[in-house]
Amino acid sequence: MISQKVNKYSKKLRKEGQNLYRFAHDGIKPLLDAQTGFIHHPASFPIDFKRLWFTDAANDNEDGPGNIGVIFESEKYIKPGTIIEISIPVRNEMEKFRGKVVLVKNFGDRYEIGLWFCCRADASRARIVEQICHIETYIQEKKYRDGPYALNREKMAEEWIMNNASNVPTL
Repeated sequence: MISQKVNKYSKKLRKEGQNLYRFAHDGIKPLLDAQTGFIHHPASFPIDFKRLWFTDAANDNEDGPGNIGVIFESEKYIKPGTIIEISIPVRNEMEKFRGKVVLVKNFGDRYEIGLWFCCRADASRARIVEQICHIETYIQEKKYRDGPYALNREKMAEEWIMNNASNVPTL
């Protein structure tokens, strides 16, 4: 039997009979997890993280905590309460965000990590970066399904915005 690492938030939701996540093998993951307020980071889009130690994490709450978070997949277990920095490559630049791990869900060989942003500036930027990640993923899926020649990037981005932008949490 595989032991399952979860924190008090996911235990509470499970006790109330709610699903915390839609499973990856379902093939369907909403942009926003309505029950937790987290944005799902697309699994096909690269993300990297590193643990921040005491000296690195000193300036976390400079403008107050953000009110959104992100869920991403990891092969490594990260203990709830750990402060980490995630890096997401967007248009030839690395966007970095700091946050606290508040959710951990074990799916056998991988984990879903719920990161709550430590400051409003990171939460605001992450909201925009996650939208870009989802738009790029959508464009790649359309390219694969419809072929690369029938694709207009601007139209595809507008289509994604019309259908999904209202699901992105506001600050």
